[in-house]
Amino acid sequence: MTNSPNPSTPGNRLKLGVFAINGGAAFTNHPDRFVPSWENNVRIAQYAEQLGIEKLVSASRWKPFGGDGHYSGDLYETFTWAAAVSAVTERIEVLSTVHLSIVNPVIAAQAASTIDLISKGRFGMNLVCGWYRAEMEMFGNAMGGHGDRYALAEEWVEIFERLWTETSSFDYDGEYHQLRGAIAQPRAPYPRPTLLNAGGSERGREFAAKNCDVAFIVPQDPRPEAIRQQVEDYRRLARENYGKDIEVWMSSYVVQRDSQAEADAYVQDYVVTQGDPEGVDSFMANNIGNAETWPKEVLEHVRFGIAAGYGGYPLVGTAESIADTMTALSEAGVDGFLMTWLDYENGLAAFGDAVLPRLEAAALRSAIV
Repeated sequence: MTNSPNPSTPGNRLKLGVFAINGGAAFTNHPDRFVPSWENNVRIAQYAEQLGIEKLVSASRWKPFGGDGHYSGDLYETFTWAAAVSAVTERIEVLSTVHLSIVNPVIAAQAASTIDLISKGRFGMNLVCGWYRAEMEMFGNAMGGHGDRYALAEEWVEIFERLWTETSSFDYDGEYHQLRGAIAQPRAPYPRPTLLNAGGSERGREFAAKNCDVAFIVPQDPRPEAIRQQVEDYRRLARENYGKDIEVWMSSYVVQRDSQAEADAYVQDYVVTQGDPEGVDSFMANNIGNAETWPKEVLEHVRFGIAAGYGGYPLVGTAESIADTMTALSEAGVDGFLMTWLDYENGLAAFGDAVLPRLEAAALRSAIV
């Protein structure tokens, strides 16, 4: 059960979202690195809504990479951020990234209900099962094994669903959660918030297929035909094992310039020449070793993508080539793109001016009404 589509963009074949404006996505010391002031967040959120973009999704970080004071820790807390963004927007769906190993489901349910009341049913959550040991230890929680984290997540979602739908207090005795008299108020008169997940392991895909409305794939082979197989496998898993349909999205970093050479040079500049290798090394040391997603031979490619924009798929080139790539991936079955930019404000403006009209011309998106 999901929220209704964004009313400004009914039935878009290719959906779009903006990720991580509450802190930024690139690991770099480049002067164009995004400054996540509240004023910048408001402008970008409202402009994304004007463009008909369907989702705003926060990133979540409790402890920085690269040491105390590193900019990677300067992210607005995601429930607080979502409530504030909901109050200054009218149509766009606003999603909090939630670390299930840290945030108690009772707290999450009350926060979600509150934000849903503020947003009139536009709230959702991006569920993260946990992989950053230092964050968990900061809260006094031990980091379990890969399977344990997903077992905890299964309990978490079950509890959240019950808190959302049941009107009487209940007890819950699980392996990871023991609750007495659990209930969540105030109550929101809306469907359960949209749930996203980006698990890439076999266990992660099972969790997303069973519990979530949107799953993200991380392509290990960038060719559309290989991505088509990943998408079809995900849909089949959800349909055959759980009797449901699921949207399949990709995360992407966008660099749009007048020529391919200019776009490539800009990425090289902010990722390598003015990059932040210490921050990337810290991210990889805490994430890649635990994710069970990528083979070793592709780690350097992944490292570049992390620096460029949280490991997203590259949409790098001219407006025409970016639109062509998105069209090819849509034809391969991808339902949506969650996008980042180094400079969100100028990047989103250029995307709206030159890429969106091409996607509309390709009948992937409707013009704003």
